[in-house]
Amino acid sequence: MSDEPDRRAGGCLCGKVRFEITLSEPDYNICHCDMCRRWGAGPFMAVHGRGDDVTWLEDEGLAWFRSSKWAERGFCSNCGASLFYRMADHPQMMLVASIDSLDDASGIALGRHIYCDVQPERYAFADDTPRVTEAQLMEELGITQSQ
Repeated sequence: MSDEPDRRAGGCLCGKVRFEITLSEPDYNICHCDMCRRWGAGPFMAVHGRGDDVTWLEDEGLAWFRSSKWAERGFCSNCGASLFYRMADHPQMMLVASIDSLDDASGIALGRHIYCDVQPERYAFADDTPRVTEAQLMEELGITQSQ
């Protein structure tokens, strides 16, 4: 195992958003929440990094939408690609990027499913990775329903 940080490049469909991110975890999560599914027409598969450890190679098309009281979603305003999720009040703490926005996603394994309690019955993933409910995730992140 290398001590080197896992730094990956990525971007949107049209190239108006390009970035490099250091992954803070060696795996990705699948989010089944209503907003992620509506935003990307299916579950959002994402890797984690830190917002203060992103190098923007091109951000001409980058736009942010406040999707809840605590979160923002980043996308390309030109091609519409769904790219990022971050905590609105602490954008430097976490940046979640679509795994498929990375130029090379090799070697990144599925870590867990989140919001599994709201996953629709119309699809199922055939894996045995951990499943986390909305309440469990909110507790882990320290977010209360009143926030």
